[in-house]
Amino acid sequence: MADDTREEQENLYGSALYWQKELDNASNYERDWRERGNIIIDRYRDERGGYTIGGALSRKFNILWSNTETLKAALFARMAKPDVRRRFPDPNPVGREVAILLERALQYELDTNRADIPIMAAMEDYLLPGRGVIWVVYEPVLIKEKIDVRIEAEDKTTIVQETEEIERLGDQRCRFEYVHWEDYRESPCRRSEDATWRARRHLLTRDELIGRGFRDAEDIPLNWMPESSEYNENELYNRAEVWEIWDKVQRRRLYVATGHKTVLAEDDDPYNLEGFYPCPTPLIAVRTTDTSIPIPEYTLYQDQAEELDRLTTRITFLIEGLKRRGVYDAAIPELAHLANASDNEFVPSENFSNLAQKGGLAGAFQTEPIGEISSVVQGLYQQRQAVLQIIYEVTGISDILRGSTKASETATAQQLKAQYGSMRLRRRQDDIQHYIRDLFRIKAELIAENYEPEFLQRMTNMEVTEEMLEIMREDKLRSYIIDVQTDSTVFENEEEEKRNRIQFADTLGAYLIKAVEVTQASPDLTPLAFEIVKFVAGAWKIGRNFEDTIEQTEMAIMQQLEASRQQPQISPEQQM
Repeated sequence: MADDTREEQENLYGSALYWQKELDNASNYERDWRERGNIIIDRYRDERGGYTIGGALSRKFNILWSNTETLKAALFARMAKPDVRRRFPDPNPVGREVAILLERALQYELDTNRADIPIMAAMEDYLLPGRGVIWVVYEPVLIKEKIDVRIEAEDKTTIVQETEEIERLGDQRCRFEYVHWEDYRESPCRRSEDATWRARRHLLTRDELIGRGFRDAEDIPLNWMPESSEYNENELYNRAEVWEIWDKVQRRRLYVATGHKTVLAEDDDPYNLEGFYPCPTPLIAVRTTDTSIPIPEYTLYQDQAEELDRLTTRITFLIEGLKRRGVYDAAIPELAHLANASDNEFVPSENFSNLAQKGGLAGAFQTEPIGEISSVVQGLYQQRQAVLQIIYEVTGISDILRGSTKASETATAQQLKAQYGSMRLRRRQDDIQHYIRDLFRIKAELIAENYEPEFLQRMTNMEVTEEMLEIMREDKLRSYIIDVQTDSTVFENEEEEKRNRIQFADTLGAYLIKAVEVTQASPDLTPLAFEIVKFVAGAWKIGRNFEDTIEQTEMAIMQQLEASRQQPQISPEQQM
């Protein structure tokens, strides 16, 4: 009886009904966050609706848009470049060739597929609703060809020629694909790293369902439709909601359609990745350790942003009332033309003596006092500036990052402000850089294990040997030898970069002069001198660019020393 129950549970686990319930649970788990995310995006887009104050349309100070655009540039200024090197600097020519090959392949894919576009889209999701997701997709391109086949007849006297259609591998592609924040689900857990499954949604037409070879493609309901009423009435815009689910427990991928009873397709561990998932842990803006649900950053200063809107609305209404208005004596009609008089224009008066008797212009009309309103407006401006400063302190966007400085500030003061303001941003910059590095590592793993040698040779202009293939194809061997990193995703300070390079050149140059003198006097100290060169160069980030050159120079000099030792020594008598 227990065996039957277990078998029934296993069958249920693999069914479409089970996974649809899992997806529903995940959607309900994050429902509040998704509703909040849509509200924040409407706020970013400044879609006001009919919100009014006192019967008049409210005015907004879109600090969310301003902060988001500032953070976009500060966190992701440019696309990182892959930097593939040997994990350890031991002499290993094959490992060096594999590293160069993978770096060229990654750079080729980077240039041809514009990887920065999906990353910028994920960055926007990261800064607004709070979660950014990118999928690494591997696509082998199959080409159908017709070939002529010669078949020998049964009597072995005649040969029949027939045409046969075959499929061959035409191309191999690996790209980054942006996943919208509402098209992503994962199993409810405390940390995203602990998710037992991850899924993404595809909206497919009937032809696309058939083209992918799904089971029952003709019967899958097209139950998704656009929200706009312009398209709802036309069934041509309907789509099937298909979920691509990666189950880490059983290491398999399966496809399930909303409202359909059977699994459309499934395959066991299609990519054979070390971490299984074709995507790194999602970018999360604000996280806690008790739930994997993100917290949008805007919610941390939402109250202050709403106060900015209220202050801006009041300032607008009060400024609207700051007009020069008053009353005048109707017995002196010339005063009605005085308000429209231009500069240096004098309005004639038929009864000037009467105007003079009433005390002149001061006695003929009176203006509405606006001094109190003006002081209130000035106070509102000061209050709004104070609220803005609170928001910048909450978000960590310093004055120097916004380009706002005072003339009285010294260069040292501005540098301290920049360092203080970038403390939290630097951690977030590191998170972005590590996320892109993980994307490159997944892509490098897919290229190393799946790309055929002829495609790699075309992409990199390098010959692929059997030894190189052995390293690339074996997971453990590749991870022991090769390490994939990236350069920075933020703009470097040009002046600081110049100072670092000059300091590096001066330090290394001064040491090399002394090292040459010492090794000429005592060749046995050559290995120690090269170890010190590596140690000194490793202190600078730019020193990594010289690692290969230093190793090649060391190998060449050590070979020369070894050859000189093996030559027979000639005595002075023999020299004479």
